[in-house]
Amino acid sequence: MRVLISAGEASGDLYGAALIAELRRLDPSVEICGLGGERMSTEGFQEIGSSAGWGSISILQSVREGMRAINTYYRLKSTFFAGEKGVFLPIDFGYMNLRLARAAKSAGWKVVYFIPPGSWRRDRQGADIPQLADVVVTNFPWSAEILKKMGADAHFFGHPLKQIHHDILSKEHERKGIAVLPGSRRSELEQLLPTLQAGLEHTSLDATLPVPKHFQSLVTSQWSRSHDQVVNGSERGKVISTLAQSEWGIICSGTATLEAALAKTPMIVVYKVSKAVELESKIIRFKRPEFVSQPNILLGRRVVPELIQEGFTTERLQEEITRLTTEEAQAEQRLAFEEIDEMLGGNDAITRTAALVLGFKRQ
Repeated sequence: MRVLISAGEASGDLYGAALIAELRRLDPSVEICGLGGERMSTEGFQEIGSSAGWGSISILQSVREGMRAINTYYRLKSTFFAGEKGVFLPIDFGYMNLRLARAAKSAGWKVVYFIPPGSWRRDRQGADIPQLADVVVTNFPWSAEILKKMGADAHFFGHPLKQIHHDILSKEHERKGIAVLPGSRRSELEQLLPTLQAGLEHTSLDATLPVPKHFQSLVTSQWSRSHDQVVNGSERGKVISTLAQSEWGIICSGTATLEAALAKTPMIVVYKVSKAVELESKIIRFKRPEFVSQPNILLGRRVVPELIQEGFTTERLQEEITRLTTEEAQAEQRLAFEEIDEMLGGNDAITRTAALVLGFKRQ
């Protein structure tokens, strides 16, 4: 049986690696190929394209990476029309994956969309998902309900992070030091690192910075706190173990904020884009949402502080660090994280999704 997985972002790479391992555990004969990053490459699938280092947050950056993405798209698309038909397993990354899903359907492949784009939205889901996907596995219960009403064969098995990190999250850990997660894109590192260092100037606790393998040398060369550790965040379990063993963290907005919540690690969420990207957003009249971090979005209220753009300054960061080091602030966040844990369901989403995919082998 052939399975083509397409993951164009760091979070998708994490989920894709877990799916590859579980598909092979359930059926060692399965043939897996596609697009992925460093984590998926360690699982030994047939790589048609690499998304390591991808991640655009502006029109200019998208243009810069455009030719690489276009070439990868056409290589993936051609796979659908050569050889045995199989199952296409796109993971989020809507701009490319929705187009690939359409091509896969036209070539006679089955499409299992894992984590559809915008699944976190409670008011709507992608209008074309029910037509493009034979089955949808989503990471939030409300997403499945909305998609079912739209006519999709949609399932919520729990959030995949709960199974991926179950072994680490189910243990008690001694906590010491702080976790600093400055992002998975070069642009994020460039914008966040200087202020992060300045904000930690008067903090005596040691920091651990898990960053993608391909950015380790960049961060090491720019991080001046010699007693801190810059580690390979692409290594399996490194991010979540760092979070679970830290007293608190400073986290770039993204999937890592949800991982921190599951690890019950109090956090400050930060994000900043360049002046050029900020100008772009003004030109296209982009409206900043009320919340940007997943814990706040999921609960619909501010449970973790967000220092975004002009609010991300050394002074504000130091103020929030002082506040976060109090027992009261940490206890308040951890109580909210329990709500999130309950909301995200069971811890077998990867296994059940893999079994669903392999079910098409018998059809």
